[in-house]
Amino acid sequence: MTNMVWKCEQWFGGKMQAQQVFTSEDQAREFARRLSGVAPELVLKIEAMPIQQVWN
Repeated sequence: MTNMVWKCEQWFGGKMQAQQVFTSEDQAREFARRLSGVAPELVLKIEAMPIQQVWN
């Protein structure tokens, strides 16, 4: 079991619209790649997080 998860946030117009959590960086980057052409103003932020910050 890994101690890290990857969070992908979707920002639009300066506000966070959605957030997804993935078990690997590859999954998060693939998700972001698929969304990259949706809207020019859509900003995707991917970051690693210790799993303890997501689930207790």
